[in-house]
Amino acid sequence: MGQRLTYWIFLGVMGFAAFFLLHASIAFNANAPIDQSKSAVEGKTAQLATQLGFTTDSLQMVATRTQHLNYYDVLRDSAGSDLPPAAVLNERDVNLTGWLVQMGTRQSPGARVVYDKNSFLSELGILDIRYDQEGKVRRISAYAQNPNPTFVAGDSLFAIANRIVGDIFDYDLGQYILNSVDVQDTLKGSTEPGFEKQSLNMSNSSVGNNMVFHWKKKNFDSPGPQEISLEVEPMIKENNASNMARIQYGVAIEEFRALDKYEPEQLDSVQSISKLDLVTTFVSLGLLAFLIFFLGIKYINKGQVEWRRAIIVLVSIMAAVLLWRTLYLLSTIDVFLSITSKAVFVLNNLLYAAVMGLYAAMAYIGWEVIARSRDQEQLNLVDAFWQNQFFFRENGEGLLRGYAVAGVMLGIFSVGLYAFDTQYYQADSQFGFAEASMQPKLLTINISIWINAVLVALGHVGVVTGFLSSKINNRWLYYGVGTLTLGLLFTGVAKLFGIFGPGWYDLVIFSVIGAVVLYVMEKSGLLSFATGWWVFMAIVMIMPYWGSSSMDVAYISWAQFIILGLPLLYGFIAFKYGSSVHELSGYIPAYQQRMADHLRVEKEIEIARESQFKLMPLKPPSIEGVDVYGFFMPSFEVGGDYFDYIVGHNGSENSKVLNMTIVDVSGKAMKAAMHAVFTSGLLLSRLHRDAPESILREITPTLYSRTDPQTFITCLIAQFHLCSKMLTLANAGHCLPILKRDGKAEFLSTPDPKYPLGVQEAVDYKTQEIQMHEGDFLLLYSDGLPEAVNPEGERFGFDNLVSLVESLDTESRPSNEISMDIKRRVQKFSDYQLADDTTIICLKV
Repeated sequence: MGQRLTYWIFLGVMGFAAFFLLHASIAFNANAPIDQSKSAVEGKTAQLATQLGFTTDSLQMVATRTQHLNYYDVLRDSAGSDLPPAAVLNERDVNLTGWLVQMGTRQSPGARVVYDKNSFLSELGILDIRYDQEGKVRRISAYAQNPNPTFVAGDSLFAIANRIVGDIFDYDLGQYILNSVDVQDTLKGSTEPGFEKQSLNMSNSSVGNNMVFHWKKKNFDSPGPQEISLEVEPMIKENNASNMARIQYGVAIEEFRALDKYEPEQLDSVQSISKLDLVTTFVSLGLLAFLIFFLGIKYINKGQVEWRRAIIVLVSIMAAVLLWRTLYLLSTIDVFLSITSKAVFVLNNLLYAAVMGLYAAMAYIGWEVIARSRDQEQLNLVDAFWQNQFFFRENGEGLLRGYAVAGVMLGIFSVGLYAFDTQYYQADSQFGFAEASMQPKLLTINISIWINAVLVALGHVGVVTGFLSSKINNRWLYYGVGTLTLGLLFTGVAKLFGIFGPGWYDLVIFSVIGAVVLYVMEKSGLLSFATGWWVFMAIVMIMPYWGSSSMDVAYISWAQFIILGLPLLYGFIAFKYGSSVHELSGYIPAYQQRMADHLRVEKEIEIARESQFKLMPLKPPSIEGVDVYGFFMPSFEVGGDYFDYIVGHNGSENSKVLNMTIVDVSGKAMKAAMHAVFTSGLLLSRLHRDAPESILREITPTLYSRTDPQTFITCLIAQFHLCSKMLTLANAGHCLPILKRDGKAEFLSTPDPKYPLGVQEAVDYKTQEIQMHEGDFLLLYSDGLPEAVNPEGERFGFDNLVSLVESLDTESRPSNEISMDIKRRVQKFSDYQLADDTTIICLKV
């Protein structure tokens, strides 16, 4: 085991020890494990309903775990630094946690679509019952708009009240004193019940006014609620049994409360969110969404995508999110909703799951491209994973390091909370502590942890750290910016728990964790971080189940620790006995292979382009009394045109000859370029010594045998005798040259036959001789010049070409300036999009 890994394991063990030693001081749920399962609470409620005079058979019921966070805030505000940790308060039976059971009726099939808790309970709710951590009833409240199902019989209000509080709710009224009895004038009635335990005298089913009984504790230092209040509505209930009408006197429970000293009346009040928390959340969401979707779309447009992997990530996250949300529906509001409302709920969550899946896929695309470009650590392990190969020594080392990283993060987390003298709590939904209320919990907990670990690893860490490292070269600046950025992102949208206190508590703690994460990504890689974050979140989430006295609950923590232990065990085995991932052949993504092939082709084309240009003259010959210049513009990287000018004797010892030629191969790009290069070789071997018609006659059979029937080559050869100023032309199907003399331009006719090269096996080409005069201007060109097309689809044309030559200042300007003028004009005309290769040679005599 390497020294660095040993060092990490030592730090990880210290971190785990710090977390478990400090847990009682930093956890809101410390010393208050969930001691009753959801089914047990619902069963207990069904028994309680019988004692309260009704049955739950015709009612829908849902039990959810509650955390009274606003009550704890009140205590913190009241006691300040003197407030003991939540663990101590839980030992003293302060009502910080419990269960809420809500009963009501199911939506009718034609009811409006609704799945918001407050909306449907305001319509369907019948009764709410709250239990504390010990399972005692702390609160009961009825919904005024619906019939109250409770009915406790008796002839004396005082006797009924004592029975409800003392016998049914199991409070020792000997520790309390009846402080007051109040008559609430909220209902119209006939006869007021007596105060001295007199018999009830009621004449109808809507009698009397509500009575409120209020008890206060005799000894405020003893545990338990400090005050109890019970509001009842006197009622008469008529039962028909054995053909005899039986009248029962009793009460319905309107409200019951057993309150601690500072306990607020409303336990479900929404916690206030500071401006800093809002800013942190929205900035984090905006930053992540923009960066991940921007990079994802960018790399998709570039084709840098492993589509199979991205689609698997998308579908996996989408399915996991949808499954969790569906189980949430089934465990909470399902019993109340109609089929239509359920369908709308599932549809909405399908869209939400699709967005989350798309986010995860984009994050994976962005991370993988950046990781490959920077050759990040453990990328080869990810590639091996996608190839279903796992048993590597490096894989085991990555897992072990991940568990060590989890310990380090837990240690920083716990020490930070302890230093700030605050606690963390489990994340709440609109139904309270949702995970404790869902079934099957072991599945839903692991779905939550897995989704969170994947999204955080790919988005918060993989993409963000990769992007920052690609933009910031200075290591210290990278760590400074990265630490603050990860602290912001972790605080805003990463954790499955909350922290009491101002938002900067979270920012400081997670910025320190962010610095560790940066080092882990630099030295280890994404596998180690993802493993560490998964373990970190798993341990924090299962602590409320640890130490439960109920096997229905305690098994969750034991099973989860076994789940956490399996990868650790595998890591040790793989590290000890696994082969090296370096023995596995390196994986090259399809898009990288395509890019490599594309770059190779581009390089080969560039070589061909350079080679083709090198075959043409780099500069014109320096000849007294003659000014010649030419250029070649391919429409693609390479083209099918070719030009040359060579000074030779061509069989005459006394007269120098300027040989000029232009070649145009049918087609474009590489195929045409290959034929142009081949033709240039044939021409060069003869151009300096043979006559134009002889050259064309001799190369015709070779080109005919070496070209396919779809390929033809036009060629014009011009020889200018320097002494006699005689111009000899031979034309193999090429564009007619243009001669400008005394300001007038015209085409020079050439004799037949004018068959292009390669069309027939043998052609008896002829020549045309023209006597040139001083001041004449000759233009040789390929068909790309007259066939240039403007954005409106109009061709430049041969007539415009003649007009262009006439308009040029060919008398005072040299050939190179004239050539560049023609080049600029044709480029401007065609909006710099050439339809064909363009080549010209300008000759001034």
